[in-house]
Amino acid sequence: MSSTSVGASDDSTAPSSPADAESWPTPADRFPPWNRTIGTDRADGSPDRKTQVGMRINGIRGAVVAGAAGLALLAGCGGGGDAEASGEASNETRTVTDSSGTEVEVPADPQSIVTLHYAATETLMDLDFPPVRQGAFVETGVPEEWVDQLGEIPVVAQEEPDLEKIAEAEPDLILSPNTQEPEMIEQLQEIAPVYQFTLRGGDRGKWKQRVEEVAEAINRSDELEALDSEFEAEQKRIADEYADVTKGTTIGAASSFEDNSAFLWGSENMLGTILSPLGFDWSADEDTMVEKYGEAAQGGNKSGKVEPEAQISMEVLDKSLSDADIIFVNSDLRGDYDELTTTLTESAVFKELPAAEAGHVYPIGKATIAGYSDAEYGLKMAEEALQEYQKD
Repeated sequence: MSSTSVGASDDSTAPSSPADAESWPTPADRFPPWNRTIGTDRADGSPDRKTQVGMRINGIRGAVVAGAAGLALLAGCGGGGDAEASGEASNETRTVTDSSGTEVEVPADPQSIVTLHYAATETLMDLDFPPVRQGAFVETGVPEEWVDQLGEIPVVAQEEPDLEKIAEAEPDLILSPNTQEPEMIEQLQEIAPVYQFTLRGGDRGKWKQRVEEVAEAINRSDELEALDSEFEAEQKRIADEYADVTKGTTIGAASSFEDNSAFLWGSENMLGTILSPLGFDWSADEDTMVEKYGEAAQGGNKSGKVEPEAQISMEVLDKSLSDADIIFVNSDLRGDYDELTTTLTESAVFKELPAAEAGHVYPIGKATIAGYSDAEYGLKMAEEALQEYQKD
């Protein structure tokens, strides 16, 4: 099945490193001279491409600052008390520590947020706080009720962030995955404070940690606690209601991202944190294969930490999920498989797995959980699978 991608997929996975955060109290301080860091001139004295971009951004910023100054002057003529109070409120900041260990001074009440990856966008949407600019996304990978709204938000990060478009948005906060090169983070910091959240690395399976990081950055932790309480209550309801079905039932999870291969998800990955609390046992075969074949460098992960997942050849698939009573398969948020995953499930070796022979293969939604909407969809699909499994 084909799906519409809004912007290109942005899963850049270069490592990030701590960078000094700056204070951004005023438009002038927020936008220091761009072309001092963005690039160097050519040998003939003409500006290189990066410097040309920086010069254009400087022009945009100059117009923004001049416009803001004019508005402030007009507001001052109408009465300074309210303007002063408003200015003080807008300049209030908090200091938070991001995933790189960097202390970042961020707005206490950010109003114009740019996300560079859907993993942050979903949390903002879950908290009813849409970004002004966003990273690329696939329509079938987001809740149907969000498609129109997200479609109206310009995409500024595809293979890499578009610095000029980001600057034009005048953000007061940029949420970046911990996969950008240090040089890119420095350039983004010239536009607005940059908070790096965990996307890749040994903590990748802890999707709630990432969501908490994003909520902390935008000062919405209290609202997030309410979402988490609702989610855990739903997990408990399903666990209690289907306890006689999940007890003693072994599950595994699979997908495919390359031809002639399968991708395994260990019990400590994102799906494990959603499904194991329902009372299932996780496939020991799968965990063994993940431990054997997992590599720190796979999937663009350059953190040096092995993530709880592994790509395997089809030749060892029969040894990976042979103990599973149920196999959950990665799908989009419409319950459909992509072409590679469809090929996997239709392969002879997959069809010979005990769960497949018994007809106990079910879509589960996204194995890479961006936020609570993804997780809730996974619970919904798990309950539907339990209802079908229960009939047998």
